[in-house]
Amino acid sequence: MAHIIKVERKSTDGKKRHAWKVRYRDPDRVERSKTFAKKGDAEDFASTIETEILRGDYIDPRAGKVILEDWAAKWLTTITVKPKTKAQYEGSLRSRILPLFGKRQLAGIRRSDIQAWIAGMNDEGLSASRIHQCLVVLRQLLDAAVDDRLIARNPAERIKRPKIPYKEAAYFDPATADQIVANIDEPYRLLFRILAITGLRWGEAVALRRRHVDLLRRRLRVEDSLAEVKGKFIFGSTKTHAVRGVPLSPALLAELKEHLERADKNPDDLLFTGEKGGPLRYRYGYMDLWRATLKELGLPMVGIHALRHSAAARMISAGASPKAVQSIMGHRSAAFTLTVYGHMFDEDLDALARRLDTQTRNETA
Repeated sequence: MAHIIKVERKSTDGKKRHAWKVRYRDPDRVERSKTFAKKGDAEDFASTIETEILRGDYIDPRAGKVILEDWAAKWLTTITVKPKTKAQYEGSLRSRILPLFGKRQLAGIRRSDIQAWIAGMNDEGLSASRIHQCLVVLRQLLDAAVDDRLIARNPAERIKRPKIPYKEAAYFDPATADQIVANIDEPYRLLFRILAITGLRWGEAVALRRRHVDLLRRRLRVEDSLAEVKGKFIFGSTKTHAVRGVPLSPALLAELKEHLERADKNPDDLLFTGEKGGPLRYRYGYMDLWRATLKELGLPMVGIHALRHSAAARMISAGASPKAVQSIMGHRSAAFTLTVYGHMFDEDLDALARRLDTQTRNETA
């Protein structure tokens, strides 16, 4: 129960003035107090503090004095994300969050401060997606502070940010994708063919081992992904943490069978390795193989991920359903597949309309 007592205190002019002190015990039974110049303010505070304690919403006023950079260091040790994601979080903290908020007390950060920070990055010309990434890190950081009862609410909620413009995924038609693959230097042509046909992510493809190839069932078992973090190789689960079986076409199955006949028989050996026998680095695949081939063929300089989108386009043009594309490519849901590749399915509706028209004419003939 909070109690209000009348006290005297000296003002800045040296005169004694009446004040009202609120005394209360926090949930840990520690006696605390706060003094107000007006009795009404003291009564409001007393009522609020009693309600917060009864509801379990009480926050120790001293808790919010924790400096953000200290809390960020602790928070980074508690999150369970992939090493590559954690490295991205650290980059956002180092470059964008700590320079402005690092020395601030958690309780002293206002929503208006964060909104001004967002506006500043936008004026600077930072991309909308990068701004969004930074805001996500700050929001998660402050969410954890709320959960740990350091602050009562997250000031990073309901922040307005620049809209991420819709950008259609770059992809090649099947003939162009096959031409690119045909011009990739050996012994990595098969790797790029797998990317172009099955739509595996780069990290998933270079993490494939001999035991992941099921020749009898004509499947590739995708259960691992390889990432490079600060120059080190790290094997982990796939992006969605799910294991999936990817069907192999007869031609791709034959190439894989031939590749396995030439390779070592250890089931844990990687299917594709670098020149020194270790995992294949993305930089080599991108710079020395992919970009060099695109330049040679006079094609736009897009990322290797374009082969994943090209594989999706190939599947859709072959009549694959959204559910089938989702299953093969390892999306979280068919809804996500439609969000990314819906326009490709829309294009396929024209072909469907033509087939329906042909069927109707045949039935009425």
